[in-house]
Parts: sequence; C-alpha cells; structure tokens
Amino acid sequence: MIAECVGLDIGQTALKAVRFRRRLSGRESVEYFHRPLPYGRPEQSEPAHRAGMLRDFLWQHGLYGSGEIVTALPCQDVFVRTLSFPFRDASKLAQIVPFEMENLIPMPLEDVTVGSLLLPARESLEGQAKAKGSDVLVTAAPKAKIAEHLRFMASADLNPSVITVDGMALFSVSQFLKEEGAQVPGDMAIIDVGASKTTLCLVHEGRPVLLRTVLWGGNHLTHALAVRYACSFAEAERRKRAMAVQEIETWLEPVMKELRVSLHTYENAAHQRLTHCWVSGGGSKLKELSGHMAQQLGLLPVGPRQGFGSSCPRAFSIAFGLSIHPNIVRPRWKSRLAGSNLALDFKASSDAASDTTEVSKRDRRLALWGGLILALLVLGDLAVRVALKDSTVKDLKLGLQTQYEQTFGPGVNPGDELDQARYRVSQLEKGLSIVDGARYNVLAGLAELVKHVPQGVPLKIRELTIDGTSIHLEAETTTFDAVEKIKQSFMANETLHDVSISDTRVGAGPNQVVFRLTYTVQRP
Repeated sequence: MIAECVGLDIGQTALKAVRFRRRLSGRESVEYFHRPLPYGRPEQSEPAHRAGMLRDFLWQHGLYGSGEIVTALPCQDVFVRTLSFPFRDASKLAQIVPFEMENLIPMPLEDVTVGSLLLPARESLEGQAKAKGSDVLVTAAPKAKIAEHLRFMASADLNPSVITVDGMALFSVSQFLKEEGAQVPGDMAIIDVGASKTTLCLVHEGRPVLLRTVLWGGNHLTHALAVRYACSFAEAERRKRAMAVQEIETWLEPVMKELRVSLHTYENAAHQRLTHCWVSGGGSKLKELSGHMAQQLGLLPVGPRQGFGSSCPRAFSIAFGLSIHPNIVRPRWKSRLAGSNLALDFKASSDAASDTTEVSKRDRRLALWGGLILALLVLGDLAVRVALKDSTVKDLKLGLQTQYEQTFGPGVNPGDELDQARYRVSQLEKGLSIVDGARYNVLAGLAELVKHVPQGVPLKIRELTIDGTSIHLEAETTTFDAVEKIKQSFMANETLHDVSISDTRVGAGPNQVVFRLTYTVQRP
C-alpha cells in the first residue's frame, strides 16, 4: 500500500510540483518537478494558455493519476483571522465562528466559504496545557475565487482533492521537519519569496497565528534592476543572481517594511516576541538574503541544526507543504506532535456548503410542491364546500317555496312575506268578524230571525245578505198567508225597523211561495 500526494504550486514564472510517497513500511520518497514559464508575454496571462502549459507539464512528468492533487489559494485571496474564545467546545465553536467572522470581512457570509482550525492549547511555564480557552485560526475564501480556481483546474483536466492556502503549506513543512526529529523553533517567521508575491506565516508556540501575502516578489526586483541598468528583463535576472544583498538592499526595502509592520503588529498584540526566521521560495536563492532579512527583522536565521539544511526544499517549500497535506498524508507520529493535523480544505467546506445548499434547494422545492398540493387540496375542499352549500341553499329554497305556496297559495313568490301575511291576517279577521260576538253579525242576525218567525210557519232561507245592520234575504214558504204572518211578526218587534216584503211569487214547486224580506236591526 502506497500513499501518494502531488502538491502543485502554479506561479507566474514557474510550475512546481512535488510528489510525496509513503509506503506501508514507512519508507518515503520525494520527487521534485519544475518548469520555467516565459515571463512578460501577453499570452502568458491567458487562462487557456496557462492551462495548456500545465497539462503539458503534468503529462511530461507522468503526474496524471499518480496521486491525490493538492492546490492552494494565495493568502491575498483569503481573509485570515485568529480569534480567541473562552471555551474549547468544538460544536459551539462551529456555530459561533461564522457569525464572529461576519463582522470582520467586507462580504456577505453567504458569498464566502468559512474554514476554521482549533489551534492546540498553549502550555504554561510548568508545561501544563491551558485548556480553559481556545484560539481558532479562521479563514474565509470568496466562493467566486474557489469556483474560478476549480474552473482553471478543470480546464487542465484536474480535479484537486484539497484546496488549501499557501501560508498553511509553509507551516506544514515545519511540522514535517519536527516529525523527522529536527529542533524546529516554536516561535518563527516563515517568509516565502516568490516571483510576484511574498507569503508570510508566523508560528508562535508551534501554532500558525498569522498568514499574509505581501504583493512584492523577485520580479519587482528584476524590473528595478532592468530600469537601473537599462537592460532586458533576462539580463537583469542574471545580474540579480550574481549580486550581493548589500547591492540590492535599497530595492528590498518595500517588502522589508511590510514584513516589519506585520511582525511588530502581531508581537504587540500577543505580547510575545518571535525568535527565528526561515526564508524560502525561489527568491531565497539570492546571495545572503536569508541572513539579511533575519537581521533586518531582529530574528535569528535557522540552519541545519533546526532542520533547515541543504536537504530542506527551499525553492519548493509551498509545493512540498501541499504534498504532505495532513488530510491525505497522515503524520507517522501523530501523538508526538500536537499540531501535525492542522490543515485547511476549502474544497471540502465548499462541497459541504454546496450539499447544504442543494439540500436547502431540494427542501425548498419539496416545500413548494407541498404548498402547491396543499393549495390544490384547499381549493378542492373549498369548491366541494361551495357546491354543497349551493345544493343546500337550493333545497332550502325549494322547500321554502313549497311551504310558501302551501301557506299563501300557488303563484306567490317568496320575498313579500310581510305583505302576504298582512293580507292573510286581514282576510282572517274579516272571516272571523262573521262569528265575532262583539258586534252584530250573521249569527246574531240569524238568531233574531229565528226568534221572530211565527210558530208553525215553515221558512226556508235561500239567500242571506248582511250589510251592517241591514238584512236582505230571499226565502220560501208554503202560502201567501204565511208570508203575511211573517211580515206582521217582524213589524211587531221594536228592534226591527223598515220591514218590507217584495217580489212575492209562486215558486216552481207545489205549495211554494218565494219572497224577499228586508229589515234593519237596531243595535242595543
């Protein structure tokens, strides 16, 4: 079983790769690959051209499929902060760190990928770890930068397993040297001088506490020499390699000023001084540059005793640090070195955020479909309820119409119930007035009529009309003499006035005399 990892450092003037192999037996092998890139040509900055050169470089050295690929973003593309908290609970830190970082970066939190490293606990003077509080190295990489980096890698037919930051690669080199048994200082400034930038990693008590990029590199010095000596860029590069550091000290001042500011700012904030300095990168090949930078910063240069001898990959420091990424190449003596597993991976964080985003999108889609289904069910239920209510209202109207017609008669439409009721009440009152004993009516008139008919005289009433106190009737009896007796009897009564008999005639039947009788009843 072989663990293989390829660290890929893509610079402006060179492509660098380191392939690290560790067998199951513990035997290790390191291979270095380098290809210079022409500088100053317009097509050199084109992503497609750079991707093509990267593909050629990887095919030439057989690096495709030879292990996991690890790349890095420059520190200037990443927000880096060290935050202190009064507790060390990892779950609580994972919840709090993004919100603390939100106030420190000029971008919305949803536009960055946040990574954090819980730094090992500091040790007291007695050697006991102070575990009450915690320091966290927090990074925030814009998602647009990560996406751009992945697109460039994809154009070169690469899919990196890990994307970290170049400053952490420098820290990984120091940790690897510690694992090899070197006396690596715990307080150290690692300065990687590249072609276009200088990367700074401050290590305090064996922990990375500050990562920074200074936008000054060896090409700036070369340009200054080309202007000074009025020569080509290539000629200035050759002069630079041959010159002593005292001759170029003036042009080093911009980067030294930035490095002093970063170093003094951290030392004032932490109230601790760093002791040593290691200069790496392609710029470290300049004569006596390491000693000059260390002297200017007030630090001691590291040497073979601290593990930074001739075998230490100075020019390939970032690529080597990427090739030994702790997430892929596990430290052999992990229990011996507390900080050996400190590693950042923006790709994993981005994938996790993407998975979370996909889950959120899927949840939103499911919620949307659920809402639509619920809305359809609500509309269906409402339609059923409305239909049932319409049917119920129609049935009620039909029943009301039926009852209304039964009460008020056919052809009467509902809606004028009050007028119909008044009319029906008046009709009832008119009908009841016939039998109302409070005033003279038909029954009273019939009673008076019966009392005044002579005994033994038959009387059959054929028609009776009562108009107030006037009574008009058409009756029949057997003889004319009976008609006269009835008249005399009615006229003899003092309560009856204006008694008259008219239209006396013989009826159609035998012994039938028809007559009309009219009289007025005087009310008491």
